[in-house]
Amino acid sequence: MAFQTVPINITGPSYQDRSRPLSVQETRNFYPEIVESGKDQFVIKSFPGQKLLGSTTAGIDRGMHQMNEIAYRVVGDSLYKVLSDGVHTSKGEIIGYERCTFADDGVNLFINSHGRTYHYDSSADSLSIVADTSIIGALSVTFINNQFAYTFPLLTVFSDVGNGASASSLNAVGAESDPDELLRDYAFDQVLYRFGKRSIENWYNSGVGTPPFDRIEGQIINVGLAATHSVNNTKEFIYWLGSDLNVYRARGGQDQVVSTAAISGAIGDYSFVGDAFGEVFTLDNKDVYVLTFPTANKTWALIEELGKDGWFELSDGVSTDQYKIGSLFDMYGETLVGHKSNGELYTLDFDTFTQNGNTWQRRRTLTSINGKVFNQPGKRVQMSRMEFIFESGTGLSTGQGDNPRIMIEASYDGGRSWSTGTWIRVGRLGEFNVRAEWFSMKSFYDMIIRITASDPVAINLYSATIDLRLAGR
Repeated sequence: MAFQTVPINITGPSYQDRSRPLSVQETRNFYPEIVESGKDQFVIKSFPGQKLLGSTTAGIDRGMHQMNEIAYRVVGDSLYKVLSDGVHTSKGEIIGYERCTFADDGVNLFINSHGRTYHYDSSADSLSIVADTSIIGALSVTFINNQFAYTFPLLTVFSDVGNGASASSLNAVGAESDPDELLRDYAFDQVLYRFGKRSIENWYNSGVGTPPFDRIEGQIINVGLAATHSVNNTKEFIYWLGSDLNVYRARGGQDQVVSTAAISGAIGDYSFVGDAFGEVFTLDNKDVYVLTFPTANKTWALIEELGKDGWFELSDGVSTDQYKIGSLFDMYGETLVGHKSNGELYTLDFDTFTQNGNTWQRRRTLTSINGKVFNQPGKRVQMSRMEFIFESGTGLSTGQGDNPRIMIEASYDGGRSWSTGTWIRVGRLGEFNVRAEWFSMKSFYDMIIRITASDPVAINLYSATIDLRLAGR
């Protein structure tokens, strides 16, 4: 039988099944995208690298927040005001090392961490600890309808109107429909999501009573919260890690699971998930939810518009370790990235393909290639050549990347082991017609291809073809 040239889809999300032969798909430090009018509809693009913007004293990044077009960042035991040039100015002490929750009214910023709440008054440029006994011990803080809401295990306490540092325990509500322990209150789209261990209640400002908040009938979500700081929101959805270890999003009282079975299975294997935290940002006009598990040393990210098909992984350097972030959000026309421990602050940059000058590895592992391409699953096939279609001629003028290459590896046992890698040129600067071809006369029942890039140049993958023929039983 003569060889036939068969198109191969090399794009897609990360999807690593418990049974490795079913799927070991990996999209790491690449991200999937739909190109509505391009020559290939589905592509894989290089995730932007990091450029140093500024830094402060090394310490644990405990979170960032925007108030009145200014960025504020807690690093170590200090609150910093961060300007667009990256200059950090200390505003006072925030005791501890735990992640913070933030809420503001445009002038007053309240920061909660491990039962302590701090008040930064931007008009007076002063930071103080909140001494009101009705607020001391709160688990989190959020802001809705000119009141700050403080979370306690059995109730939510609302501040006085216009004064987040003062509250009364009489101005509070407990859980009504399913009175489980509260973990977090979070305001989104004028709705107060009250996250418990087993369920979530949605409340709104009714303008009646003390406090003027009532539960929205028919909007009880029968799953709780697994990680307090996993909650975050884009313009369209609120996201969180559910108590059943699925990742959820919701809007208008309607919730849906957005994690795949493979990702939920991976999360279920982690020894501890309670320290997971979620960040959101905009990537090439697409909203992205990033979920990091510090104990498990893993970072997952989701392109919102792609739903379950939008998952990819972010990692550090040439390892599979977590993306080294403590905070990540859009500000000053940039995406700011706070390093988790060294005090540095970066911006994401589409023309940078390193992590602040350090080598950064990107990887895509494809779905299986087998006899199904001839509608004969289980049959042995033989290949002669495979060609990868991607953006070429992106090499640098000098240094590493002046003659960029990608490494191609193959597995014939379901991703359990990999062949010695073959390096393929992707084109020096201006070499736009380079053909990235891999020649092999291997026969197999099942083959998985892994593509790895570490040169600091753009590697955007479009599609591929393979020359195959049936090779008997």
